[in-house]
Amino acid sequence: MSAAAVASPPQVIATVGLHSSASTWVFNVVRELLIAARGESHVLSCYADECAQVPEAAGRHLVIKSHSGSQDLDDWLVASEARFLLSVRDPRDACVSMTQRFKSPISHTVRWIAHDCARLIRLAPHGHLLLRYEDRFFDDRQAPKRIAVTLGLEPDPTALDAIFDRYTTESVRAFARSLSALPSERLTTVVNFPIDRVTQILAPHIGDTQIGKWLDLPFRQQVEMTRVFRAFLDQFGYPC
Repeated sequence: MSAAAVASPPQVIATVGLHSSASTWVFNVVRELLIAARGESHVLSCYADECAQVPEAAGRHLVIKSHSGSQDLDDWLVASEARFLLSVRDPRDACVSMTQRFKSPISHTVRWIAHDCARLIRLAPHGHLLLRYEDRFFDDRQAPKRIAVTLGLEPDPTALDAIFDRYTTESVRAFARSLSALPSERLTTVVNFPIDRVTQILAPHIGDTQIGKWLDLPFRQQVEMTRVFRAFLDQFGYPC
């Protein structure tokens, strides 16, 4: 690693996405790209939806994973000239995925996803890169390179391949099954499930990755969900 790379000005990168939009994949690829380019001691990462959850970076590059967020966090990110990498998905599919994985009533997941949608609409003008779940970027070996270019990084091909391989769907599923083997200080709990503080991967992390499963819902439910998410669907070009 060159001295110039280490001395590069610290960046703030916000990976913001709907729940179930492969936002954790984006977060980890960004985190690993920066570590590969700048060194682990120069990178700090976290989950935050409010400013109070953001740690002091002390001159390090800061990678933030976030969902519903808050106005104060977004104001701080914009003022900090953060790079926003946004991940989206048809919110109706996101609701079904959350219901299937977390066994929560769909009325609850609709409320969760609606908050995410409002934020993505608000942040769309600030986005540096938009990643669409339906394009299956998480299965695309070239996607880490596109993200690296967005961040102004030039990792070598070997590093890109290693990062991609660590976060394939099957690799993440295997990691999620082995969370109990991690040191206790790396684990916390979210909605009664263990989660790794470093990668933000939790036990029921990946669903079946199917697209269009909201169409299996009763017709009246389809209509109501479309009504709730109409502004987001129009903003990001999803069919109504």
